[in-house]
Amino acid sequence: MFVFGHIGITLGVAFIISQLVLPRIRCEMRPNINYLFITLGAILPDLIDKPIGRILLGESVANGRLFGHTLLFVLILITIGCFSKYHRDEVFCLSLATFMHLCEDRMWEMPATLLYPLYGFGFPKGIVIGENWYDYFLLVFNGSYVPALSYVFVSEIMGIVILGGLSGFTLFLFTKHFLSTRKNLY
Repeated sequence: MFVFGHIGITLGVAFIISQLVLPRIRCEMRPNINYLFITLGAILPDLIDKPIGRILLGESVANGRLFGHTLLFVLILITIGCFSKYHRDEVFCLSLATFMHLCEDRMWEMPATLLYPLYGFGFPKGIVIGENWYDYFLLVFNGSYVPALSYVFVSEIMGIVILGGLSGFTLFLFTKHFLSTRKNLY
């Protein structure tokens, strides 16, 4: 999965949770959804692991799924959220979105990475693709947006459609609010 799939699907799930699940919780500790941290958490594992595993350690590890793609990383984020006094909701949004990223990447297919360090302290070695690090990114980019019935392409299209729907909904609410406040001025 690539950028639009991760961000769009994660924001869509967070929007559904905020509209359908959270209003039913009758607790004063009900979390607020911060969509900026949801967006950041949706791509945080890739922002951490891709530069390290594909650029810095491209010749030796050649794996873009390292520490950011583990349940240990999600548990560390949740622990930070539990001990955070002022930014608890933001850290929980970040950890929820990071966990969604692991689900979207189907990390259960790579248990040595997902359950790190239970299988040992090393990460699985990937395949070196191309002569330079940018060859890998060009190959992934081309593979993500070539029309085919693949998991990556379908999830990218779903993410783009969800982002378009959420943008349209936000624009509708903004226009409705703007027009109602403008009527009150006259």
